[in-house]
Amino acid sequence: MRMKISRDYLDWLPWALATVCVAGSVHIVSVLLMPDVAPRNAYARLLAAAQNAETTTNGVALLPRAAPGAEVTPFEDSAFVEGVCLFDLSKGLMRVRADADPEDLLALSFHARTGRIFHSATDRSAIKGKIDVLIGDARQIEAVEGEDEEAPPSQVHVTAPSMRGFVLLRSLAKRASDRDRAEQRLRSVSCETVAEPES
Repeated sequence: MRMKISRDYLDWLPWALATVCVAGSVHIVSVLLMPDVAPRNAYARLLAAAQNAETTTNGVALLPRAAPGAEVTPFEDSAFVEGVCLFDLSKGLMRVRADADPEDLLALSFHARTGRIFHSATDRSAIKGKIDVLIGDARQIEAVEGEDEEAPPSQVHVTAPSMRGFVLLRSLAKRASDRDRAEQRLRSVSCETVAEPES
């Protein structure tokens, strides 16, 4: 009798293990695919916000002030004035330029369409008082480096992992009265599409 119970148990064990493996695989794949298939991912939210926001002459869309429950990006800090530059590398390279100011913090984070950060810079990492970043895909960056051997020493070339993405700009307002100054810092940042070098 004891032997029979053990055999019955062993007959069902492979099926139970297979069920657990399939269920686990489905959950892992779902979690990994979520950023790509979510309709309200970071890129979609920022694209919608940028279309409704004021855009500076330098190409920066100024995001609205963080309000409880209506944040455009997660973990928004009301001490920062935020802006965004959306890029599509099929239209050309993206060049982001800003002047460093030792008095105020300016932070730039470069994101793929899925929201993953692939580069970041602050005014503390500026070269000769300037932030100058050129974003392109591998082919575009290779073409730029092959043609322009005398690139400015302060320019950083960054290869983006996707053709579309965004640059999130944050300027710190130390006090509430500094918000206008922080906004002016964002207005001075330049985001421009640059034509690819001719081959």
